[in-house]
Amino acid sequence: MSNRKKRYLSPADFLLVLLLLIGIIFAADAILRTFFQTTTENIVGTGSFSLTISSSTASGENTTDDLTEATEETTISNSIILNLTTEDMANGNLILVDDTHPYNGTQNFSDFSSISDSNVVTRDTSFLIQAETLDNLCEMFDDYATYTGWANLQIYSTQQSTLSSTDLYTNDLPDRDTGYSFDIGLITSTGEVVAYIQKHNEWMVSNSWEYGFVLRYPSDKTDITGITYSPHHFRYVGKVHASIMHENNYCLEEYLNFLQNYTMNIDGYSYTCDGQNYTIYYIPADASGTTTVELLEGTVYSVSGDNRSGFILTVTELTTNATTETNTTNDITDITIETTINYEY
Repeated sequence: MSNRKKRYLSPADFLLVLLLLIGIIFAADAILRTFFQTTTENIVGTGSFSLTISSSTASGENTTDDLTEATEETTISNSIILNLTTEDMANGNLILVDDTHPYNGTQNFSDFSSISDSNVVTRDTSFLIQAETLDNLCEMFDDYATYTGWANLQIYSTQQSTLSSTDLYTNDLPDRDTGYSFDIGLITSTGEVVAYIQKHNEWMVSNSWEYGFVLRYPSDKTDITGITYSPHHFRYVGKVHASIMHENNYCLEEYLNFLQNYTMNIDGYSYTCDGQNYTIYYIPADASGTTTVELLEGTVYSVSGDNRSGFILTVTELTTNATTETNTTNDITDITIETTINYEY
């Protein structure tokens, strides 16, 4: 039996083996983590979205799921949720009523019995009109009296039911059903009331838009409205919308068609009226009967149905006190972006 010497690892060889063992352990751990463990991620919503998110959609990236998830997570306590119904579509100062789209809205009418303004003369104080029109109507009649020196206009009728076959105006105007419109007669020096068209008094036709009213059936739009020229019939749409319609020579049908180009998924229509900035959006109604819109908490807005296919959302852009250091422009941009992103069907 031969005697063999025992072999011992040199320090260098021992260190090399140790390093190999450590490497094998780390590699095995990495394999186990990769194939046998579930990674947990924390998703944190920021509460607002930057322009890069909107632009990534245009570049082809699919961000819909991410935006929905962020909305659900961050806007529960910081949002205004609007659930607009089919019934809501029939209400508001921009509803279109014609032979194809009858009026089925909710009435919030007021009569003229409480109006003490001596410049607002009515044929009957029991006539009904949408309550939201009254302040602007009184202001318009006051300015007319100041301009002419006479309170010689009479509110001759409001709804179709206030007219008969023997009255000055016998044409059936579908818009009268809304409660947002009125007909005027002219009081002569003898106290007789005559049709407005007979005297060709143009002040109301030229200036009503400044008070939120428009001439509903102009002479140059009869092919669109389907109604003959009616210089006595005025319709309330609100100051912002009346100003845009006047500036572009739109009748109501044209204006509503124009607004359909400005949706929350694309971009709103920006407009300044009396020094205040507004952004206007068309929102198509969802086929389910309920259209959901999400806005930033604190957003100042108004909504009107169009009585056809959707809604008009008017957002008032917020301003800050001049003494603060808040960047108003950026705040307004953020509100518009949030409104645009958080629109759901």
